[in-house]
Amino acid sequence: MVKHANPLAFPSECPTEYLPLTDEPAFDAEIHLCLEQPTAICSLRDLGYSKEDIAGCESSFGYCNAFRILSDEGVLAMKLICERIYDNRNESAGTGANRLGSYARGAGYRSKFIRDFCDSPELSAHLSAIAEVTLGRHSVPAVACGINYAPDDITKAVDTWHVDSVSFDIVMMMSEPALLKGGEFQIFKGTKEEGKALLGISGEEGVDIALPEDRVATIPFPAAGYGFLQQGNMIFHRACRLLEKADRITMIPSFEVLPRSAKDETNSINMSGWSDPGIRPELARYEISRASARLEELLEHVSLTDQPDELAKNIDQAVSKLMAFKNNLEVISQ
Repeated sequence: MVKHANPLAFPSECPTEYLPLTDEPAFDAEIHLCLEQPTAICSLRDLGYSKEDIAGCESSFGYCNAFRILSDEGVLAMKLICERIYDNRNESAGTGANRLGSYARGAGYRSKFIRDFCDSPELSAHLSAIAEVTLGRHSVPAVACGINYAPDDITKAVDTWHVDSVSFDIVMMMSEPALLKGGEFQIFKGTKEEGKALLGISGEEGVDIALPEDRVATIPFPAAGYGFLQQGNMIFHRACRLLEKADRITMIPSFEVLPRSAKDETNSINMSGWSDPGIRPELARYEISRASARLEELLEHVSLTDQPDELAKNIDQAVSKLMAFKNNLEVISQ
């Protein structure tokens, strides 16, 4: 049996700002899922990433076209739940003030149906096969289950050009795409470094500036309940402005690479600046869990013949992300 094969369970506590829904349907994978295969996959190599870049990732998968995820019954149930959460969405602060117009992170706190959907082993197994790496629902609840809504001001992008703070996520359309004018989801046909350089930005912050049309691919959604998978921290992407006010809802579940001792590119330092309730303890749980799994694995492989420099290097690899996060918390608290 593989150790640390599962993500952390949701915390037993719920931030008081999140209002749990009542009278929800129970999620049933046999009823609410209708998992189909994508018909096209773009690799990191196709986007221009080097062998060295790809070697630093757990998978060479870049993104795929939209495929069906929810059944008709699943769409009806999920859409209603997303609409009910709208009045309890996040304040547009932190990252939201810079990028997202209207959103609800931590939706799994508010909805057991959404939490069970994101926890579904059928979904994780399906996505793992597509990405060719083992994935599970993200251990940080704020990003494990997110919902994006159309901004009240449609002169603003739904989501500006950026990369994600997690390794993998789904963008799943919950509205009827045929009724939308604008609001397309676009991906830059190049590396994230190229995209950032063209727009003059660094880090993961968003910016609402057009890129050359020949360098942009639009991901069409055939219907509500369809979504695509991307290695989010490697894909430079955005959701365009709506041309007319409309009900545009997308669901963004995030996933981490498993087992927990494996490399995973969740950017805890970036997310620690977000305003979501409980986000820093959530991130601490994630980093402690990953470091603990790596240390336990290291313990099993330490040999009495190991040299000091090798031991130091292996220990550093096990705890470096946790220590960097801890150091960042100290800076924040000053």
